[in-house]
Amino acid sequence: MKLKFNKANKTCTISGLTPTEVDVLLAVADTANRRCFRIQEDSGEWYSNDDFILSLTNEQRGALAKIGEEIQQIYNS
Repeated sequence: MKLKFNKANKTCTISGLTPTEVDVLLAVADTANRRCFRIQEDSGEWYSNDDFILSLTNEQRGALAKIGEEIQQIYNS
């Protein structure tokens, strides 16, 4: 997996994801979209509430960790 950040146009490109890594990203995004962030606070912020529940297999958890590590490398560079 490669994660590239273009500072000039402030875009990010993720390439070379395995099917498991894509499954993890989609599961997290879908669950957060369906079950969290339903009510906007008076301040304009959105909170995930206590309803954020997601179950991952060991393989998926490893894929999520790998994605997180790549993201942190971009943020820290």
